[in-house]
Amino acid sequence: MSKLYNAAILSQMPTTPRLQSISMTDLEAPTRIVPAAMNEYKLMGDILGDAFEHDPVMNWGMPNTTVYAGFFQMLARQLFLPHQLVHRDSENRGASMWLPPGVPFDIKISATQIWLILRLMLTSGLHVAKRLESLQAVMSEHHPKQPHYYLQAIGARQAHQGRGVGSALLKTVTPICDAANIPAYLESSSEHNIPLYERHGFEITGEHCFEPNGATLWFMWRKPHPQD
Repeated sequence: MSKLYNAAILSQMPTTPRLQSISMTDLEAPTRIVPAAMNEYKLMGDILGDAFEHDPVMNWGMPNTTVYAGFFQMLARQLFLPHQLVHRDSENRGASMWLPPGVPFDIKISATQIWLILRLMLTSGLHVAKRLESLQAVMSEHHPKQPHYYLQAIGARQAHQGRGVGSALLKTVTPICDAANIPAYLESSSEHNIPLYERHGFEITGEHCFEPNGATLWFMWRKPHPQD
């Protein structure tokens, strides 16, 4: 899915934390972002599967969270890694997957995809197929026609959310967008993430609420900021 899913940082550190309130386990190495290698699709699936475990839209469309790692592995291997806009931090705490302009979000039917769908229906019911169809239709309807960089997924492992990993990942590709003078697009599946994206120049252009639990998808667009 997009941004499926862009459940990047589900919680944030206080704006003015007191040093004495931070334990040694809260202190992490500085975030260094590196390109993901072609053979790291399983690692991408593991990171993003953990990051999206409690994502509202993912949980609505794919209630069985045990398939998430396999789902992101499939996306990374079949579509994203070949285009070389997949990144992780050097400590494997977070990852992001982008598509460059002109490359459609198009996954060919494969044995892996069929198996994932069968697992979902067997564990969560036949209604899952209708939910996935609805999700795909909404995302296709709102996806911009104008050339753009597409952030399909960005996330930090749950143990490292709210510690700047998502922001560091965003800063890796938005300068590429600016240098090319090309916009960027994402779908945010969590309201908690919206301020993060806004700080990096994204603006909400619309939203869609899925029934019956009210899971909402926000559509966000970022105009390029060319350097002088």
